[in-house]
Amino acid sequence: MPMKPTTVALLAASVLVAPAAGAAGIDLHRMWDDRCAGCHGHAGDFARKLTVSGGELQGRHHVHDLRLFLRNHYPADSEVDAVYDMLLAQASSAARFRAECSSCHGTAAEFVRDTLALRDGELLGRESGRPVHLFLGAHRQLGAADASFFAQLLKRVAGEVFRP
Repeated sequence: MPMKPTTVALLAASVLVAPAAGAAGIDLHRMWDDRCAGCHGHAGDFARKLTVSGGELQGRHHVHDLRLFLRNHYPADSEVDAVYDMLLAQASSAARFRAECSSCHGTAAEFVRDTLALRDGELLGRESGRPVHLFLGAHRQLGAADASFFAQLLKRVAGEVFRP
């Protein structure tokens, strides 16, 4: 039996306003995927299209104040700075996880959600309990600089996914 148009509208509205909460709070990546990706694509791609000037993100096309842009979009006021910081971090780092890891691990946010835990500020394998930075040193023969890059990236993403 087909749904009534009002039912479809209510379901669609609930997706837009439902909190993007993970086990510990707001999952910024899930929120982006639910509320923003339909128009703006992957958060990292969106962020890398912006320019970073003096540590601030600036839009290339008619968006001069990204925080104002965000306030006029879906994030609640309390989420604007968190989304802004996430985008700034993505704009400031290379898309190496996608290029080097995604064929096995999906997106960084999915990988963090599914396999890692953040406990007392340390990023650990959920099943092994082993610190990720120790594992990365041996993974695929990563050098110290590469292991450090990915450990920092995954810890940042964990902070965005497992936000209080």
